[in-house]
Amino acid sequence: MVPITIPAYFGADPVADVFFQPYTNGGKAIRTQVALTHHLISLVQEGEKEVIVAGRREQVDASHLLMLAATSSIMSEHSLQGRPMRSLLVFVAPSFLIDLCTRHGLKPHGTAAELLPMPQDDFTRLFVRSIELLGPSALNANGAMRCTKAEELLLYLHSKHPAAFARFIAAAVKDRDALPLRSVVALHQDSNLTVPELAFLCHMSVSTFKRRFQEVFGTAPGRYLHARRMERAKTMLARKLRPSEIYLDLGYESLSAFSTEFKKHFGVAPTGVQ
Repeated sequence: MVPITIPAYFGADPVADVFFQPYTNGGKAIRTQVALTHHLISLVQEGEKEVIVAGRREQVDASHLLMLAATSSIMSEHSLQGRPMRSLLVFVAPSFLIDLCTRHGLKPHGTAAELLPMPQDDFTRLFVRSIELLGPSALNANGAMRCTKAEELLLYLHSKHPAAFARFIAAAVKDRDALPLRSVVALHQDSNLTVPELAFLCHMSVSTFKRRFQEVFGTAPGRYLHARRMERAKTMLARKLRPSEIYLDLGYESLSAFSTEFKKHFGVAPTGVQ
């Protein structure tokens, strides 16, 4: 059995902040080794889902959702009454969760729980319906909207189940040594700061910052920040802003430099974004 890496398996950018993926298993019982690079909220709609991590095993049906911190796991899906397992998968980058916790003062508490079932209710079911109406593909292409929807769900779960959510945060941020770095990056990743400037804010040398960044985020800081900048640009252009109106805000000294980098990244000129 070859492990799959998700959400990249579904076509998500490895540095995506949030990614929505409807999933149906086709009615077959499947057991898969999964390497999660993002935290996962699995909102089961039909059938059963089982997840196994190193220290825990949980099985839920449509009465519960599952929260799973980024880790290695074994997942199984089962049909019920001849109907295949169907769910909405919401992937949240560790940096996105750190940013949300920083902005709203959410703190880890209690025994860490990297795998946690929570009851579903009318709100979570209507949330799934809202994603269906918006269209996951369109939502994934709209940076502001996808982040807003993910934050809506996370803050609701925190308000509804504060103790359980605090235990999940404790597991999701278990690498406490990485918290200062994650917090600085979460607060300033869209500020057009350079890698040396971010290293300075983290009280690290540039070489140490690059090494720690690679360990924590799984990619080089330059690549990560460039991808974030391009996603910001795409979101701005989707709001009908002109390239000439945004290139300075994105940290480019000239419109031509921005246009060149955008086309290199997306394969289309900024003026071609719908």
